[in-house]
Amino acid sequence: MIKDHIDDILKCTRCGRCRALCPVNEELGWESTNARGRMLLARAMAEGVQPSEAMKNSFYTCLTCAMCSSTCPSGATPDEVVEAARAEMVRAGAVPAYYGMVEGNIASFGNPLGEAGSRAAWAPAGSTGKSDLIYFAGCLMSYRKQKEAQAAFSLLSRFGAKLLEDEQCCGSPLLRLGGKPATIEHNIRQIEQSGAKTIVTSCAGCYKTLKETYGLGNVEVLHITQFLARKVDELGLKPLPLKLTYHDPCHLGRCMHVYDEPRMIIRRIGSFTEMASSKKDARCCGGGGGVRRGYKDLARKVAAKRLNEVPAGTDYIVTACPMCNSNLEDAGAKVIDICDLILRSIDGKAEG
Repeated sequence: MIKDHIDDILKCTRCGRCRALCPVNEELGWESTNARGRMLLARAMAEGVQPSEAMKNSFYTCLTCAMCSSTCPSGATPDEVVEAARAEMVRAGAVPAYYGMVEGNIASFGNPLGEAGSRAAWAPAGSTGKSDLIYFAGCLMSYRKQKEAQAAFSLLSRFGAKLLEDEQCCGSPLLRLGGKPATIEHNIRQIEQSGAKTIVTSCAGCYKTLKETYGLGNVEVLHITQFLARKVDELGLKPLPLKLTYHDPCHLGRCMHVYDEPRMIIRRIGSFTEMASSKKDARCCGGGGGVRRGYKDLARKVAAKRLNEVPAGTDYIVTACPMCNSNLEDAGAKVIDICDLILRSIDGKAEG
């Protein structure tokens, strides 16, 4: 309930620091489209004001990138408050039209994309089964970024990885929109049956959700960059004549503090230069929080601003998240998934 977040809401002193940092506010410019305005609306909701169209437009244009939370001098966490406010909107039935599509697709197909085909069609025969090491591909990798999924799994297979027998959506897309995905319990049972000791995923959203929401006890949850950084000396990497930079996914970097592992791998492969903003201060790709689905023009504008920060002469922006990959590509970037880059390095080929 939004009332449970009132202490967090009251931490906001309305200093306005978030106005200068919010990528959505930079594009839309309304008080309701920055963290300060959203906190005021959330307070009104907590005090009994009924959800409105204005609240819908405010809360659902948030990228949940956590830039505001990571820099708030009062320690408020507006991204968490926004998700709680969205849950309140769901309970009131005051949601954008695409919410029902996401919810229905997950319920009917086990993914938010409405794909009825096999989730593991990209994988070699015999890839599912029990193992200490399980690769959780995620929806975008399984259906939209299959080449990247194959690259990730080919690397993990060297260490005995398998896929779940019946992986379904991790739940992140619906959680970010304020919903309660039934697929979480299904996946927990699948993980228990797999005998996994370690779950590895390539998706920043999957990683955050598996790590924070699933309560897997002794099962270790790793992003693939963390796992491969541990194994980097066993990969046989060869240097490539490439100028590379790295885009920090919000839910991997700012939210989960995974910064060093991807950079360590990239530096083993090519010449590395940071983007103008990086790590905790990295700008969002523009695709998160449901914005890419519901507000595509806004998502592209935010991505275009991110591309202005690419160092001159860069051959590839390296990503470690399929959502970031897709949204930056749509804005015209030359992007490469980190696992694809690793395979090129192993093969000694700068171009695939």
